[in-house]
Amino acid sequence: MIRVPKRYNYIEAYLTLQCNFGCKWCINAHSNLIRKRKELTAREWIIALNNLKTGGLPVTLGGGEPTQHPGFYDILGGVRQKFDLLTNGSFDVGKFLKRTKPEMFFKGSKTYYKNIRISFHPGQSDPDNIISMARRLMKAGYNPGVFGINYPENLHSNNKFTELASRAGVFFFIRDYLGWYKDRLYGDYFYPNGLNGHKKNCKCRTSELLIAPNGNVFRCHTDLYEGVSDVGNVLNMGYQIEDIFRPCARYGTCNECDVKRKLAPDLISSRCSVEIKETP
Repeated sequence: MIRVPKRYNYIEAYLTLQCNFGCKWCINAHSNLIRKRKELTAREWIIALNNLKTGGLPVTLGGGEPTQHPGFYDILGGVRQKFDLLTNGSFDVGKFLKRTKPEMFFKGSKTYYKNIRISFHPGQSDPDNIISMARRLMKAGYNPGVFGINYPENLHSNNKFTELASRAGVFFFIRDYLGWYKDRLYGDYFYPNGLNGHKKNCKCRTSELLIAPNGNVFRCHTDLYEGVSDVGNVLNMGYQIEDIFRPCARYGTCNECDVKRKLAPDLISSRCSVEIKETP
């Protein structure tokens, strides 16, 4: 078994990095993203994910758009772990309801926790379709939520969607936009020096298990999106995760998602996905 360290608080399996949307604010594309790459088959994902000892953490299925993986439903049906799903909502909800069950998904203890997180994309998502999808999922016993990004050009659309979701009884939450827009950096960061563009040496330790489409494990999103410096592969039955600080010479060119300030589960304190120590 591959044991996830007790200190870890997140697991994400990127089934595919390909996406049927193309958004200017996509956090994936803020690195030198390689979308097309080798992908594990459904059988390989089932073997790999069933070999994880997660300590009770759900496995978040992400991407790209994870429902674009040709074996998406086979993976859900064959893995023993509980899931979260990050999706743009472009899948066939009727097929989803036929091929899945609510008990496949992780049940959080907080009322604000949503195990199916649908992202609203102004200009590419139809608001009425997203609301209808969320309501169908709720009626069938699932726990979906819809999330928007406060990209400056999305503010009007997000406000309109807020009213629509409120009337329909659908949970809608607007997340911070992370990244640059017209020479201004948006977002709240635990390590702002990680985004200044000046490469420096550091030692970095993650609290997340990030698994690329080919099964490789990476210490951060920057490495995962570029496909460099993997630290193992989940199909390697002898692989064990090392919860250690690793040297890095690229501090300053981090992905915003790694160095952002996150609200902790207590909704009071904050934390970060990584712990960084600058070195000479």
